[in-house]
Amino acid sequence: MPGLLVFLILAQSAWAKPHPKALYTHSVAEGVFRVFYTTEGKHAVPPDDRNGNGVPDRVDDIFVQLKAADWLYQTQLNLVPPLKHPRYAQSDGIEVHIQHFDQGTGLAFDEPTKPNWYEGQSSKAFTLKIKIGSQVDPRLSTTPAHELFHVYQYAYSPFKTKWFTEGMARWLEEPFSRQTQFAVPPSPSTCRELTGMAYNANGFFAQLAERQVSGFDRAAIADEYRQFVYSDGSPAIRNRSVFKFRPVKTWLERAAELGAKESRKLGVVDGKWPEPLQRSAQFDLTLCEALTKP
Repeated sequence: MPGLLVFLILAQSAWAKPHPKALYTHSVAEGVFRVFYTTEGKHAVPPDDRNGNGVPDRVDDIFVQLKAADWLYQTQLNLVPPLKHPRYAQSDGIEVHIQHFDQGTGLAFDEPTKPNWYEGQSSKAFTLKIKIGSQVDPRLSTTPAHELFHVYQYAYSPFKTKWFTEGMARWLEEPFSRQTQFAVPPSPSTCRELTGMAYNANGFFAQLAERQVSGFDRAAIADEYRQFVYSDGSPAIRNRSVFKFRPVKTWLERAAELGAKESRKLGVVDGKWPEPLQRSAQFDLTLCEALTKP
């Protein structure tokens, strides 16, 4: 990926030197993504650089999966990218911070923040933020795609109940997974059973898609998926049967409609819900019913 070297130079000149207390020592940018990482200390990424482009392979590979996921969500599932939504209209990019995690592998944040990691930044616009564990190898892990999809979810609706966010995101990891048989647990038989579920709700979305997919475009994945290749030559997109994921657009649009309706009822600005309200289970039944209607 020789182009990344050019973006690295541009990013460093635009964002000047790192703050003395900053966690990161390097940055690389392309498109909407700005990746921050370090080659020193606890948070360091492995130094391997097979193609000699000056960027560690770990960073290259995280970039590859992010770009592959972004491409798939927009071009194959027809989702509106986060920065095109009113909630994030004042944001100018997605910052990806690679750091060590003692627990877990990634986080995605729903509130835009000021870019505050480097001195002399050229932009004062707010940015969206994702954190990826420095121990995450994207050739083996779907964490970057998973966390990016959360940003898409947050852009569409205010709901952060875990069965909705984590269950859907886990199910949508399948195109990037090395597993030939992607594990999908049994689906709950009623909407009430979803309350309290999280990642294991992926079975709900798998079965819901099977019931609804007949009305969606069954076209094969576009050949452009071949451009996304990791540093070892392996493909980023491994499952090409993407048509079964196309109901996602309808689900997110229905969640957006419900979110706007509930905002009016509650007298809360759409996109400005307090965190406890976003995570509240009080909307579980109506949200599930909105997703499952014919």
